[in-house]
Amino acid sequence: MAKIIGLILMVLSLTLTAATLDNITFADKVNVEGKDLVLNGIGIRKATFLKIKVYYGALYLEQKTNDAAAFLSTAAPKQIVMHFVRDVGAKKLQDGFNEGMEASNKNHESFKAHMAKFNASIVDIVKDDLIIVTFTSDGVLLNVKGKHSEKIASADFSKALLRIWFIEPRDENLSNGLLGK
Repeated sequence: MAKIIGLILMVLSLTLTAATLDNITFADKVNVEGKDLVLNGIGIRKATFLKIKVYYGALYLEQKTNDAAAFLSTAAPKQIVMHFVRDVGAKKLQDGFNEGMEASNKNHESFKAHMAKFNASIVDIVKDDLIIVTFTSDGVLLNVKGKHSEKIASADFSKALLRIWFIEPRDENLSNGLLGK
């Protein structure tokens, strides 16, 4: 009987430490640079006029907020997790990141070398793969399909890259979901 109660409590604790949208689950908290970040919101990236689901994204911050300006200018760590629900080729992803950088940053040309390094780590994605982008005070860490890339050491690039989800975003509904709206 004690084992059954223990099992029930374990299952309940798992469901209390995760958020799920359409059967895609994200942890309620992640740890970045020794700091616990909380799940701020979950959004769905849809593409084309057909609104095809591409990935579910989760934004992690030190404190919940629905105001992008409140965290875009800070040096506090942040993280975006992208859980893909369809296959996407590396070139298409790279083009998307480049377009997002250009749309959200007037000075995007100054980040060309950093974008090249970032995009060099992007590979073909298949359903259920993850891309995790961690924004730190001194750069960007990228994890694609469980493989960590070398940190791109630039605080300015970290802030500029994060803007692609919130300043002139390609998908306003994704942005709103990440902001918990």
